[in-house]
Amino acid sequence: MATRISASVVRAAVASAVVVSTMAMSSAAIAAEPARKATLPKGYQQVDGIAAVVGRKIITVSQLVRAQAQNSASQKLVPTRSAVRPRNRREMLRQVLDTLIDNLLVTKAATSLGLTVPDTEIDAHLQKLRDRNLWDMDELRQNVRKMGFADIRAYRENVRAEKLRVNMIRTKLGARLRIAEAEIKRVLDLEYKGGTQEEELHSRHILIKVAQDASPVVLNRLRDKAWMVHDLVIAKKKTFVDAAEAFSDDEGTEYGGDLGWMRRWMLDQTFAAALWKLKKGGISKVVQTPFGFHIIQLVERRTVQAKSKKILEQMVRAQLMETQFVKLYEQWIAELRASEHVEIRI
Repeated sequence: MATRISASVVRAAVASAVVVSTMAMSSAAIAAEPARKATLPKGYQQVDGIAAVVGRKIITVSQLVRAQAQNSASQKLVPTRSAVRPRNRREMLRQVLDTLIDNLLVTKAATSLGLTVPDTEIDAHLQKLRDRNLWDMDELRQNVRKMGFADIRAYRENVRAEKLRVNMIRTKLGARLRIAEAEIKRVLDLEYKGGTQEEELHSRHILIKVAQDASPVVLNRLRDKAWMVHDLVIAKKKTFVDAAEAFSDDEGTEYGGDLGWMRRWMLDQTFAAALWKLKKGGISKVVQTPFGFHIIQLVERRTVQAKSKKILEQMVRAQLMETQFVKLYEQWIAELRASEHVEIRI
């Protein structure tokens, strides 16, 4: 397939997630809704709708709406339990708000430890971005605005904040990640006959492709299109094959979005996780990966001889590390939230 889903690499201690969710809801529309009263931190006056109060910080409705338009700001720094994004825009807003609250708490923890990110590191990030995309400074400015930032300075501060949080998460949780070889062996014995057998799945997918520099408006439109296609198939107004022929952007697949037989380690990890949950003939919800939005159908599954025990060991280790990391992160965030006054106002 032209946009063949690449094999996953072992994720780092943290990962910028999948994908962004944006919305067209206005600040005024949200602020107009009734909100519970809360005491503002000393020194603040309400001049904007309040989305949340976190300790002595507030997240305004306008900040929340802007975060929807900023590719980095609305992403989680750790893998999520599910790649399915809410289709309800209020639920999507709440999802981004939860991320912003977590970000504030992690940033405060980093500041209390004296962690900093030097300008040279930000400069290197910008240069790498320019080199990878072959952008001059004017093109960089244009694309930064497409991502929802007012200017390069605002983008630099966002990058600094994200790197600071990444460093804090690594400092706090990195050393606690421990995957015992015995646990890897247990999974191999239980699910892969000691590393001698593995599953191979025959599947189809419909891809609504999303460009990396897609604007919030475009992203919204494409996500809505993906759910529209999903609903057509679920309602049996179109067969999966017909929908793939009519709507899929993946021109590299066979007829009807056919991906053929694939082994789990050959696929993007998020895509594979959604596929492996399906029963024969089952159709996934809209799943988001770096390639765009997918609707997946499981055609058949079979057991085959493993191609490489080493590949299976690496895959199992990556899965166990991610599961453990998410658990540790969620426990830590719960502790941070318990230690601060956090009040949701929308």
